[in-house]
Amino acid sequence: MATPRRSDRPGLLLWLNTTVKLRACLIAERGVTREEMTVRPEDTLRAAGISSKRQARYQQRMSSLLAGR
Repeated sequence: MATPRRSDRPGLLLWLNTTVKLRACLIAERGVTREEMTVRPEDTLRAAGISSKRQARYQQRMSSLLAGR
């Protein structure tokens, strides 16, 4: 019997799950169709409980890493 494979990317699965839940909430609240709906990264982070201050710190760190500083 094969054991289920664990994901190597739990963060990706968390993001995907949060996005799906957010999409369902937006459709229920706004009654929008698939073509009309746009989920912004800020909406996904907010739904996951990540504050804008924490998001800003993360973006600054990533920018520094990508710039090679």
